[in-house]
Amino acid sequence: MKQLNMVIPGLLGPFANDMPAHIQQQLNKSDFKLVNKILSRSDMYSDQSGSKKNSSYYETLVQLINPECKQSLCQLTAEYDGVDISEGYFYRADPVHYKAESDHAILIGTELVLPESEEVEKLITCFNQHFAEDDLSLHSTHEHRWYLKSNKPLKLEFNALDYALGRDIKHFMPQGEDEIWWRKIVNEAQMLFFSHEVNQGREAKGEMTINGLWLWDLRFDSDCTGTQIPRQLFADEVLAIALAKQAGVSVLATEEIDSVDSNSVLVLDQLYESVCYGDVDVWLEDLKIFCEDKLKQVIDLLASKKVDEVNIYPCNGQIFKINRMNLLKFWKKNKPLYKYMSSL
Repeated sequence: MKQLNMVIPGLLGPFANDMPAHIQQQLNKSDFKLVNKILSRSDMYSDQSGSKKNSSYYETLVQLINPECKQSLCQLTAEYDGVDISEGYFYRADPVHYKAESDHAILIGTELVLPESEEVEKLITCFNQHFAEDDLSLHSTHEHRWYLKSNKPLKLEFNALDYALGRDIKHFMPQGEDEIWWRKIVNEAQMLFFSHEVNQGREAKGEMTINGLWLWDLRFDSDCTGTQIPRQLFADEVLAIALAKQAGVSVLATEEIDSVDSNSVLVLDQLYESVCYGDVDVWLEDLKIFCEDKLKQVIDLLASKKVDEVNIYPCNGQIFKINRMNLLKFWKKNKPLYKYMSSL
C-alpha cells in the first residue's frame, strides 16, 4: 500500500484567540469546500504517546522522515549548509529584527528581514572582531541561517525561532545558568549592529534592520517505534531535506509530487508563517491557495490510485487518515475547518 504523509503545519492553527466570526463565515464558502470535505470524511486520530511526537512541526518531521536521527537541529542544518562544526560547540544564531513597542519588543524572523549576502558578511566580520577575546564567532553559508561557535557548551534552554515569532521576546529568551551572560552578549551585538553601516543603509531604504540574534537549538525524542522510513520526500524546507539526506531518502521538490511512486512524505509549510505571527487574514488567503493547488493535486493522486492512503499531519497532535473509501462517504456532513482548530 502506497502511503503519502502530508505535513502541513498551520493548517489548524494554533491561534492565540478564537477564530473571528468573519473568518468563520469565509471558511464556510465554496473556496474551502474541499478541505472541509476531506477533514470531515477522514478518520481522525490523536497522538496518545504522551510525547511531542506529532505535536510540533520539527518533531513531526523527524518522526516521519528520519526517526533514528540523533543529531540536533543545529547539527543537521549546519551539515546541510556545509558549516564545519567538528571543533567547538555550535548553536543557531539567526539574524532577526526586534520590533520596538511601547514597553516590549516583538520578534520578526529572518524570512521577513531578508538579509543579503554582502550584509551578512559585513555584520559577521564585525561581530567576530568584537567578540574574539570571548572566544565567540559567527559562521554562515546561507543568509538566513547563522551559527554561533563557542569554546564551551552553553548551559541554556532554548525556544525555537518559529515558536517565538511575533511575540514578546522577554518571555522566550534562553534560560539557564548562562542566561545573564548571553543577554550581555546579545545586548552588545545589538549595539554593534545598530551603528553599523549595513543597518544605516537598510534604514535609509525603509527596510527592517538586522538588530538582533536569536540563539536556539532543538534535540529530538529518539523514540522510533513502528515508524517506517519513507522512500521519497517532497519538500522545499531545509530541515526536512537535511533529515532525508542523512537517512538516504530520495528528495524531490514539492512541485514534483505527481512523481510519487512509493511511501512518501510531502511537506507543505506555506500556512505556517502566518500562524506563527497570528495573522488570521493572511492565513486565510494562503489556505485558499493551498486548497486550489496542492490539496486538490493530492486528492487527485488518491482518486487515480497513484497513492492508496493520505495521512494529514497538522502538527498539533491530530492525524487525519483518508483513503478512496473515505472519499465515497457522501453521507458524512461537512464540518468547517475551524471546528477542528486548536488554540494556544
